[in-house]
Amino acid sequence: MEYATLNNGIKMPMAGIGTFLLTPDEAETSVLSALQCGYRLIDTANAYVNEKAVGRAMRKSGIPRDEIFLETKLWPSFYEQEDAVEKTLQRLGTDYIDLYIYHIWDYNTPVIDVLEALHTAVTAGKVRAIGISNCYAWQLAKANALAEREGLTSFVSVQSHYNLIMREDERELFGLCAEDNIAMTPYSALASG
Repeated sequence: MEYATLNNGIKMPMAGIGTFLLTPDEAETSVLSALQCGYRLIDTANAYVNEKAVGRAMRKSGIPRDEIFLETKLWPSFYEQEDAVEKTLQRLGTDYIDLYIYHIWDYNTPVIDVLEALHTAVTAGKVRAIGISNCYAWQLAKANALAEREGLTSFVSVQSHYNLIMREDERELFGLCAEDNIAMTPYSALASG
């Protein structure tokens, strides 16, 4: 398995399994099979309704937790789900999340509030790193500049819809991520094909 090093020093596997659109039974079977085949990155989300199944598969695999890179997502608004981290940890049956991804830019919540809440989860040891999904380059740059200015945890990854059909990220996001050493973890690489 090849690993990339995030800009906060955490090693992340270069390939993994996503659980979007999988029922809980499908997610448990797929994640367990992927782990048995050597995959060590698992991507899920509270909105996917299969976090419990992912946690079961991780435990059934017998693989030590520190050998699995677990990323899950939080759907805005954080204020509507102030205990979202705790609930996700309970559903997954783990003490920490390797990469907690803010699922989409929240136009209704000031970004400083989002960053402060995510920073609290990081400093409490519940989250090792944070990422964001489905945002523009200017939004990511703004958020990370604000995090740096305020001494908060910055986003180390961006997960966006990218494939041969959806290529908007090439315009600005690729350059920002390359310059700032932000990991890109695209989804729907095969355009759902």
